[in-house]
Amino acid sequence: MTLLNIPDEFISSIEDDKITYNFDLSIFMRDNEVKFGVEDISTSWMSPDDNFIDRIQFNKLNPCFLKRHLAREIEIRNTLDCAVKLLGSQKHPKAIEMLDRVLYYDPEYGEALFFKSKAFFAQKHYVKSLRHYKKAIKADNRLKDVDYHKLLLKKSSDEIDNFPKIKRNIYAGDENFAKGDYDKALKCYEKALANPTKFKNRILSKLLNKKGTALIRLNRIGEALDVFNDSINAKPTDYAYYFLGFYSPGPNDYIRMKLKITKKQLLSKSKKLCNFGEFDLASDCLDEFLDNHYRVDYDYLQALNLKIAVLKNLGKDADEFESVLNICSSMKD
Repeated sequence: MTLLNIPDEFISSIEDDKITYNFDLSIFMRDNEVKFGVEDISTSWMSPDDNFIDRIQFNKLNPCFLKRHLAREIEIRNTLDCAVKLLGSQKHPKAIEMLDRVLYYDPEYGEALFFKSKAFFAQKHYVKSLRHYKKAIKADNRLKDVDYHKLLLKKSSDEIDNFPKIKRNIYAGDENFAKGDYDKALKCYEKALANPTKFKNRILSKLLNKKGTALIRLNRIGEALDVFNDSINAKPTDYAYYFLGFYSPGPNDYIRMKLKITKKQLLSKSKKLCNFGEFDLASDCLDEFLDNHYRVDYDYLQALNLKIAVLKNLGKDADEFESVLNICSSMKD
């Protein structure tokens, strides 16, 4: 059930070129184009078979926050459109920055992954481009482009052939990590790190983060923390701070820092803060998560449960969140 066939029971008014629904969604029509608006925000005009329409299945929208969920989806679509325009203007770094905003909201947003692949291709980063293309078609098979895929395979193969030995080891480490072979990934990263004086601090920090993450996956936590400390000494990054905060025993300054991390990491961080009794900070993390995640899935239900526990520990009323949890849990049953 897409936005173009919402049940009539939700209609509040009909005009010649506009249908308005009782949760503030308006659908505008002209010729063979449509656009969607909520209050003062709207999409651009699009064709009736645009991927956005299939993406927003009405029966999968958050019933407790219909208007807010739709408004956020429209904002994200507009960010995607802005990124595409930047790509057309050859402003690739800025386009990638905008696409990363979309992917923070939804890491499996197929079109954002596809256009990020295009941006990397334009920058001649063919290996990165291929990885993002594969993620894009996994998220949305309609984005499949056989000719582009063949070109990426050729270009990325040529790029790998021209890699210096150190970079080949990093690439091999990344490939093994993606396959789940963390032992092999770690060995590749260690080969690349055999002579760390060859790296600029930014690259050294990034490579140490890769090694530290492989060690985490191998449950070698103590070694990983040492590596992340080395990474911080080379060049501080939110990525290393997160792992130091999350895996260090007991409350620590790192876990209290406000960091730019993924939504899943944000949710994990909030759990850890709850375990440490840092309920105010946990509440802030959960608010950020819930402001950027409306899809009713396992992570969303976890966040609601945590928010209820946090509010109760702070002596605050949790009735609103308990009501939302009950409604959303019934959707998942």
